[in-house]
Amino acid sequence: MSRPGLDTNPLELGPDWFNNLFSEIGIHAEVKSLTSKSIGTGQIGENVRFVFEYAKAGPDAPRSLVGKFPSGSEASLMTAKLLGHYRREVMFYRTFPKVAGRITPSALYTDYDEETNRFALIMEDMAPSEQGDQLKGCGVDEARRALGAAAILHAAYWNEPSLDDYDWLQGSSKAPPPALGSEQVAGLWAGFKERYAKHLSPENIEVGDAYAVALTRGWGEQYSGPFALTHNDFRLDNMLFGPPTAKKPLVVVDWQTTSRGAPANDVAYFIGAGLTREERPRHEQDLLRFYHEKLMAEGVKNYSFDELYEHYRWFSFYGISVAFGAAMLVKQTERGDEMFLTMLRRHCAQVRDNNSLELLKALA
Repeated sequence: MSRPGLDTNPLELGPDWFNNLFSEIGIHAEVKSLTSKSIGTGQIGENVRFVFEYAKAGPDAPRSLVGKFPSGSEASLMTAKLLGHYRREVMFYRTFPKVAGRITPSALYTDYDEETNRFALIMEDMAPSEQGDQLKGCGVDEARRALGAAAILHAAYWNEPSLDDYDWLQGSSKAPPPALGSEQVAGLWAGFKERYAKHLSPENIEVGDAYAVALTRGWGEQYSGPFALTHNDFRLDNMLFGPPTAKKPLVVVDWQTTSRGAPANDVAYFIGAGLTREERPRHEQDLLRFYHEKLMAEGVKNYSFDELYEHYRWFSFYGISVAFGAAMLVKQTERGDEMFLTMLRRHCAQVRDNNSLELLKALA
């Protein structure tokens, strides 16, 4: 078989390639023809939907599949290589069956080449599920689905020592130091502030400046709570919402930033950017309690709601660094600019509403 994304243009994959794949993994079908179309809004990878016409097909033959491949943007390719995104996503699907397939699309084929840093994922197509909209935000029902998935993810490897065994997993004891240190991340804030100066309020700048200083004084090393497998980009654009009665009413995609990290990080990031500035304060505490209840139902013990809330306050800053960091490192687009600015403003409001700036005084 050829290796799409490594030595083949994915849009040029034909029936023979998929027939070979189906034979390898035990799907009984013969593809007669197919159509390929780029989909999605990804900035780190490119997604393609493959729709099949069969000469013959068993009951397990998929009507369509989705493939994920390297970005066509040189800036995004360089970022993915620097941060290990492509290898990490492939290894996530290969390593964590208690999560992959339960709250993700099932992966039929994974490939990664260390030398070229190119990769391929062929996954089940979740249509008619619809991608969440980071700009629009979501309602309470969608937020509950997302936080339920977060509880499944975090409980599966809660305080699991084996997470330290993987050198490709961010935050593990065997992982190399981050490609971008705290000083460099703080420097990205300076560049972001200059590029988007006319779009930032004094309140945004105050929070961003305080956080940038805290980063250089050890903000990232201060957390001492529970750890788990985390997504680290747990937001609406990386979620596909299906009918509530579907086998998978929600799936989470884009696992290139998966980590051994703080569960509250994903929760604060999602709530802070996923709900609008007007809606978040109305529902924030109820959503946190919902997540906590689901976490307990999944078997987690000895983690109080008060502990969760303190960790939530601390990690309300995390989305700020994602917003300004991604804006400065990936391909710049009009939608990307709007999305990153919207995220940053929402997280700055989250910090203020939860009095999180007070927590940084210990780093002064």
